[in-house]
Amino acid sequence: MNYDKIVVGAGISGLVSAVTLLHAGYKVLLLDEHNNVGGMSKRRRKGRFEFGGSMHDLYLSKADENYTIKNVLKKCKIKDNLEWSSLPFLGRLITDDLDVTLPFGIDSYIDQIESIVPDSKNSLEIFFNLALECKEALNYINQNIYDIDYDYLKKEYNNFTRIANTSVSKVMDAIGVPLKAQELVNAMWILWGSSETEISFVTYGVFLYNSLSEGLRVLNHGTYDVAMCLANHFLECGGTLKLNSKVDKLLIDDGKINGVKLVDGTRYYSNHVVVNSNERLVYGNLVSLEDVPQDALKSINQREFGGRTFTIHLGLNRTALELGLDNYLYFLYDSMDTDVEYKRMQSINCTNQVAIVHNNANRNASEEGTCFITLSTVYFGNVYSKYVMNEDIRKLEQEIAYNLIKAFEEFTKINISGFIEEMEICSPLNNAQKSGYYDGADYGFALRGLDDILPRMLSKKNEKYIEGLEIVSGFDGDVYHYASSYAVDLRDEFKKIKTGGEE
Repeated sequence: MNYDKIVVGAGISGLVSAVTLLHAGYKVLLLDEHNNVGGMSKRRRKGRFEFGGSMHDLYLSKADENYTIKNVLKKCKIKDNLEWSSLPFLGRLITDDLDVTLPFGIDSYIDQIESIVPDSKNSLEIFFNLALECKEALNYINQNIYDIDYDYLKKEYNNFTRIANTSVSKVMDAIGVPLKAQELVNAMWILWGSSETEISFVTYGVFLYNSLSEGLRVLNHGTYDVAMCLANHFLECGGTLKLNSKVDKLLIDDGKINGVKLVDGTRYYSNHVVVNSNERLVYGNLVSLEDVPQDALKSINQREFGGRTFTIHLGLNRTALELGLDNYLYFLYDSMDTDVEYKRMQSINCTNQVAIVHNNANRNASEEGTCFITLSTVYFGNVYSKYVMNEDIRKLEQEIAYNLIKAFEEFTKINISGFIEEMEICSPLNNAQKSGYYDGADYGFALRGLDDILPRMLSKKNEKYIEGLEIVSGFDGDVYHYASSYAVDLRDEFKKIKTGGEE
């Protein structure tokens, strides 16, 4: 059967792709190998608790940007009836010698750091002025990706062009931010998976500026609500969804996409296929070796995978208030030196973590009298994969889980182990099995150097190795919003619509 467009994978990116193409007037087929949509956003019932998500929920600013979830839904012509909760604080940061709650608002945030690190205010004001300029420059680039006026860019955003690919630590050194203040500013580095000496100022600075200036909101019931909203709309508007339909091969004819073949032998034909996956899986498993372009192989091999999360979901038989857990987000580190902690997180014994108390944003996260907590650590390199073939892997995962719980209690001075009713472990091995993430690398490709977000944005249009094939997912990271899996690269389609079909 023939379709105008075929989308493979009904995760968030695949669903957004399918709905977007449907509204562009195409006949769209959406395939997924599972018996339900949503990908990694699916929820799972355990006892009287419902666990869901991967490492963390999506943190989405209220700013009017291209890839906030509100604008994604608006672009897909979906009325946003989802329920949200705004967070009162950015998060609580705890180390061996520091315990501070970080507020929202640029001025309040600067004042908080100034109270801890005197004489840091002026340099931090420069930091956020630079971040704002970078934000505006990225907006210009994204809106004019096919026709960037570099003379205009240099004239209007001169500082941006000077520091475009400079690490956040080098920029802060140059503008005189005191070292201790730098460490506080970089407290959320774990969400990006690169230390301050590797991640660019543009990537981290814009993310922090958006988070502080606009606040963060959390979906009351997790990202699966977004998936169901998109899926239902897709079907209501005439899209075709086929579940339990695993794609075995992409059909390539003379360097051009021609359709897909399922494992049962069924073939669907189209000259445009969007795959919600990652480059290595697509070119390694779905494309025959003789059809893989050399440029694609080069691109795949030069990129390094980012972090692998080890997550435990805990259902506790006490409320967050009863336990004394008053924040939604907790950042727990042995020290504030991100380079040191990055290396430490290449060890299986690392207990640095991000903790989320879901009920502090969503009162309906669990039944009355209980609370739902998620603890996550991140491994870098192949530290976890070395243990995968160990016959005692499940015992090891239990030990890691209890070490994370113990560390959480030591950091916060709050007992939770005595109130655990249900627990679910999601290891890198689980992530690899459920999603096909290579080595469980759910952070996608590492952001650093010439493979940071800005270079990816600028080079994305040149990474079309097979005509008619698009690859979308959080692995792309070719936009500057944290939830990069929502950023579907369909600018060619939007360009055609805008120009009435003319190139």
